[in-house]
Amino acid sequence: MPQPWSRKQMYRTYLEEYSERWSEYFTFKREDGILEMRMHTEHDSAKWSLELHRAFIPALADVGHDPENEILIFSGTGEKFLDSMDPEGWERYGFREPMTFDKGYDFWYFDQVHEPFSLLNLEIPVIGAINGPFFIHQELALLNDIVIASESTTMADGHYTGMGIVPGDGVQTVFRELMGTNRAKYFLLTGQTMQAKELLDMGLIGEVVPDDQLLDRAWEIARTVFKPRARSTRAMTRALLVQPWRELLTRELPTGMAHECWGVHGYWGMAEEGYDIANLKKAED
Repeated sequence: MPQPWSRKQMYRTYLEEYSERWSEYFTFKREDGILEMRMHTEHDSAKWSLELHRAFIPALADVGHDPENEILIFSGTGEKFLDSMDPEGWERYGFREPMTFDKGYDFWYFDQVHEPFSLLNLEIPVIGAINGPFFIHQELALLNDIVIASESTTMADGHYTGMGIVPGDGVQTVFRELMGTNRAKYFLLTGQTMQAKELLDMGLIGEVVPDDQLLDRAWEIARTVFKPRARSTRAMTRALLVQPWRELLTRELPTGMAHECWGVHGYWGMAEEGYDIANLKKAED
């Protein structure tokens, strides 16, 4: 039986425990207080699933409760950051069928009003290293303290033009703040794909590096930008810089998710015969 946590012992987590607990979702490596966390699907590029969506919340809580973690590098695996959905996972929970209230609330709303905050609640600096194309949940990369990308990185958003649904899971806030209102609306409504150089020129990321040097550069930043600073300096700087995101998402994320979850009752593409879940495309496309 599980043993109660001692009232005379400060609660914490341990890498050897949570790295095993979350091994089907993330690969962990730590050196000198720097933790590398890479999402994956069967040790290849991650495919977005309902399970992965939910796993971020407790997994990042475990990272945050381990005092041996001083800096986090977050990245993907293989040649893509997040550029495909997991059809089997969506089918497993009945999303091939018409949308119902329980699907919209028990999965989407329940998870997404917490998932960005599981990242923002970390009190250690976070380096986002985008290792290739991604088309959904860009907050996982763009909300971090320093964001770098590989040369092969491309970015699009799959809500409005792919799934045909409301882009309300936070992208309406993230892109408006980073791009400007009209530029963000154009990006979200047209399905535009942006190259790494464009992301750099618009200020969404800080560097573009060769694909095979991405993680090495992330580790270099961890050791030169963050590691020399005092722990308290890192923590307080982090708190200061993420506070605007916390305020904005606290105000806007629940409303955005409510719109997204309500809108899918009018159209839900996955219920259509032949819909390509992996790539978010109708059969005729």
